[in-house]
Amino acid sequence: MSLDDLVVATEKIDTIYVTKLQGNLNNFTADRCVKSITSSLKHGSVILDLEELTMVTTQGIQAFRSLSEEAFLQKHRIILINIPVSVRQAFYMAGIKNLFQIATNEETAFKMASRGAR
Repeated sequence: MSLDDLVVATEKIDTIYVTKLQGNLNNFTADRCVKSITSSLKHGSVILDLEELTMVTTQGIQAFRSLSEEAFLQKHRIILINIPVSVRQAFYMAGIKNLFQIATNEETAFKMASRGAR
């Protein structure tokens, strides 16, 4: 997988969107990622599965900040699951570790997302 590879796969289950990111979130891929997830946020909450996210750069961190703002504006939630250690460290170093709710598994994430707007 090259630096400009990011697979954004979204599946709608009831009113909740489950989006899986696979690859690198950087200046080559951030805009496409934000557009895809923002489109889902207009219709409901999003569970973001980061298990196969291999790299997050500064542009990727900015993308997560934008998504947090968009979720707030749309009055929906973004719940993160399966966060790799390297991504957790990037969030911590960037000071954004508290921007999102984090669930321990997909079942818990669905319960959190189903609670409605924040």
